[in-house]
Formats: sequence, C-alpha cells, structure tokens
Amino acid sequence: MPCPPGAIPAPLVDHITSLDRGPPISKGIRFYDVPDTELCKRAEAFVHAWLPQYIANHALRTYAFALAVANYAGWDSGEKARELGFDKEVIFLACALHELGFDLDQGVKSRLSLELWGAIKAREWIMQQQDAFLEVSGRNIETLQEWADEACEAIARHTIEFRDFTSRVRLTGALVTLGAGMDLMGTCVRFVHDQDTKAICSRWPRAGYCEGLAKHAELEVGNKPACLFEDCVSAFNPGMFSIPCFEGMQGELK
Repeated sequence: MPCPPGAIPAPLVDHITSLDRGPPISKGIRFYDVPDTELCKRAEAFVHAWLPQYIANHALRTYAFALAVANYAGWDSGEKARELGFDKEVIFLACALHELGFDLDQGVKSRLSLELWGAIKAREWIMQQQDAFLEVSGRNIETLQEWADEACEAIARHTIEFRDFTSRVRLTGALVTLGAGMDLMGTCVRFVHDQDTKAICSRWPRAGYCEGLAKHAELEVGNKPACLFEDCVSAFNPGMFSIPCFEGMQGELK
C-alpha cells in the first residue's frame, strides 16, 4: 500500500537511501539560519535559558541537520513540500524544543519519560506565545494549536522512531528523529555534506554533548524504571563517543 500524503515511510534512513539521490551538496552555513520570526527567536532564547549548553546546542544542531536531510531528500521544495507540509517555523520549533525534558528540576523529578514531559512542556510553551503568533504574524489560534500539536507529537515520538517503531511518520516527526539521529550517531552522514557537518558543529559547538547525555541518561533511567529511554540507551552508548564524522569536535562538558 503506498504511503498516504503527508507521511514518510519507515525505516526513515532506508527510505531516503532508496531515493538514490547521489552525494550531498554543501549548502553553506547560512542555509541553516534560525527562521527570522518572533516566535522562533523566542524559542531559541528560551532553549538557551532553560537547558545546559551541551543539550541546547544539540537541539539547534538537530534543526540544522533536519534541514540538510529535508533538502537532500527533496522534501523542502515543490510539490513534495506541499504534500508533506514542509514549514521551517514548525520544524524549528519541534527541533529546538525537543529536549526540554532534560530539565534538571521538574523534568527529572516527574514520573513521565523525558520525551513525554518535554513534549507536553513544548506544547504549553508554544501555546503561551499567542501574542507573537497572532499579533505579529497575523495567523489564527487554530494554526497555533496545530503547530503546538505537531511539535508535541514529534517530540514525544522521536526516540522510538529512532528505533523504527512505526511504519510511517509525518514530516515534522521524521525530521526531528533524523536530525537528532544524525547529531547523535551520524545516522544521516550519507545525506549531509561533510563541510556542512563541520560548519554546523562550529556554529553550535558539541560542548561535551556525549558526556552530558551519558550522565543524564543514567539519571533518567535510574529515576524512572521502564521509561522510554531505558531501551534506547544501548543504541547510542558508548557508540556515540566514536562517530567518525564528529571526530575532534566533541569538546568537553562544562
């Protein structure tokens, strides 16, 4: 049965590979700029204030890698973009906010898995930005709710889709999963030019990301038996420390 409009077949990496688009082309670092809107600027500032540097930078690299993958796959322009509902603002919000569950106060104390806690927090935050959305952009509340729901869904599912949990994924969820997977394990290295990988990690340094993630994963799994992260950790730790495309870029945790 063909994939219905608005969804991408999984496994995601296998699907993109099957497109057979050849080697990636460098887009240059400005291609990955944060969307120049009030809502996205607020989200960027919020993430830097809410999260430690190592995980805030990961969230922004996730967006950049998501754009690179979308461009490589042909999802960001033309009829395919319209079919899938490509929107840089929505994708940025979902990527930038996808690790709010790493909060060391409320998030780590909640019984909710960090993906679920973070997804709910992200939706709440987006809905609280009605002034930036309605007054500045001129859009309506129904659109904001759709964006908040789409980001929430993508964030809640991003680690299970990393393990190919479902048969198809909507675009925003696919890009959060693919962008985060690339930044963690280099899963999309065939779809991102190596010059762009270096430029992205220079603009948003890794800052000991792997070390910080390992420490938080231990805390998450220790505090929340049977959480979503419990079956996920072995998929990236310790392998994440030796990903060739990030060699010499990992930095130190501060």
